[in-house]
Amino acid sequence: MSSPKLKPSSKEYQRDVNGRMTQKWTWKHYTIASTSTKELEKYYNNSSYKRKKTVIKKELDRRYAGNR
Repeated sequence: MSSPKLKPSSKEYQRDVNGRMTQKWTWKHYTIASTSTKELEKYYNNSSYKRKKTVIKKELDRRYAGNR
């Protein structure tokens, strides 16, 4: 089972030696499991993420339970 996403996935283009974008890219996924605890706390207190609040709360509870 995969972790739910906070935001839609996006393409990250690789840059060459001179800093210009190339044609090579990789997907960047914004999942809850791969987001830092500090950022999750920020999203939890943000009113624009109220639809994801329960999922974020579950992930924060799981992380804090592991630290005890």
